[in-house]
Amino acid sequence: MYAAIAKLRGLLYELKIVKPSEFDLPIINIGNLAVGGSGKTPHIEYLINLLSEDYNIATLSRGYGRSTKGFREVLTNSTALESGDEPLQIKIKFPNIHVFVGEDRVEAITKLVFEQPETDIILLDDAYQHRPIKAGFNILLTDYKKIFTRDKSMPFGRLREYPTAANRSQMVVVSKCPEAIDSELKEIYIKEIGSFTNSPILFSEINYRPLFAFNKSVVMPNKIENILVISGLAKAENMISYINTKYKGAKLEHLEYRDHYKFTKKDIEVFIEKFNTFAGSNKLIIISEKDAARLREVSQNTEFEKLKVFVLPIAIDFIGGNSNFNDKILNYVRSNSRNNNIS
Repeated sequence: MYAAIAKLRGLLYELKIVKPSEFDLPIINIGNLAVGGSGKTPHIEYLINLLSEDYNIATLSRGYGRSTKGFREVLTNSTALESGDEPLQIKIKFPNIHVFVGEDRVEAITKLVFEQPETDIILLDDAYQHRPIKAGFNILLTDYKKIFTRDKSMPFGRLREYPTAANRSQMVVVSKCPEAIDSELKEIYIKEIGSFTNSPILFSEINYRPLFAFNKSVVMPNKIENILVISGLAKAENMISYINTKYKGAKLEHLEYRDHYKFTKKDIEVFIEKFNTFAGSNKLIIISEKDAARLREVSQNTEFEKLKVFVLPIAIDFIGGNSNFNDKILNYVRSNSRNNNIS
């Protein structure tokens, strides 16, 4: 029923009974057909790294999990409750770009452009189903472990729309692929996805960057014997696998919470107590960037700030090289931007 309603609503736009709002600047939308994590935020961060040196970037998302309503700008001193964890993560990581949240995307973009008229490009987070806005470039993500062609509509599966909705994309990215992806399976995926869209199909993988201290005054131990991983993610398997591989021989314990979990003072006490059960000083806590955004405020003025807590940054790269993706994005931006600084 959910997918059928989305299909009927989409027909109103396809038949031009209802017209979407258009804006005179490049809008790149990163979304998916399925509920749950498919790696949208690291792909947005990749785009920021690609474009922000030459263009004024603004990002816009709903701000999932926030307690506030309406349109607002996310600042570096905002809290996850005010803005949502992922927008705050982006703002902390890229303090020089403008980050906004707002449920009504048309209203939000209208206000964004009015308040920040120098904006050259807007990156939309998870707005593939938001038909009132016509994005110029739609990037459709689909998880390698369950691509949309092998999924079903809710409630029997995770799809918010029928697979035919892929034809609205300008690019499909199979995300979270293993580094050594099987070439035959890759061809099968291209064929299956290609039956629903003529868009180019690329493959991306998750890569982790070096740990950095949650509190800058904390120093990494020379030897690591015990690791406590705290995660509130849609899927933590890749993170755990990486840590196990990176720190072979260390004993690992994992405290796992649901995605966007709102940590409490009681949780902080549990973390401190658990960490203190580890013998010796060769121990640390590892958290994700998204969890760091939510833990920042609730852990203030607690013993947690003094513990050896480190953040594991996440990034993506494209299998076979980044140039194909980069070229397509830059060509779109050059053709539609009011600021053509990139040669």
